[in-house]
Amino acid sequence: MKKVFLILACVIVVLACAALIVGYSTSSPTQQLQGAPHIERTEVVDRVIDGDTIVLQGGEKVRLVGINTPEIPPHEEPGGIEAKEFVENLCPLGTEIGLDVDDLCPADYYGRILAVVYLKVDGVWVSLNAELLRGGYAEVMFIPPSEFNPYEWTS
Repeated sequence: MKKVFLILACVIVVLACAALIVGYSTSSPTQQLQGAPHIERTEVVDRVIDGDTIVLQGGEKVRLVGINTPEIPPHEEPGGIEAKEFVENLCPLGTEIGLDVDDLCPADYYGRILAVVYLKVDGVWVSLNAELLRGGYAEVMFIPPSEFNPYEWTS
């Protein structure tokens, strides 16, 4: 009898684990990103350098991980000014933002923090990185190692 009970308990545990795994893997990446953003810290915007770089109060620079926007002057590329203006409109001076720093590569060669940047829209945290991609202001720039897969943000 103990053996039957033990086997039954093991089967129930295995089925429960399988249900959790299937449930998570079938939810879309957008749902995972929007449903429960992992915000490690909040900061305040001091200024926007360009479409993919923000300066925080205190002077730290944040490079939006997984994306690349066109350059602004002096090496201007088409769309660079529009990308910067898009970010400035969403994150003006004094805006509180959330950061999810890349655990596999927390800073780039220039010492900028690599992170997904979140901002509140109608009380909900929204990924600025994903919004730049969806709006056509940025392209995916995946440089491993990174804990983030920016290709998932375009769906």
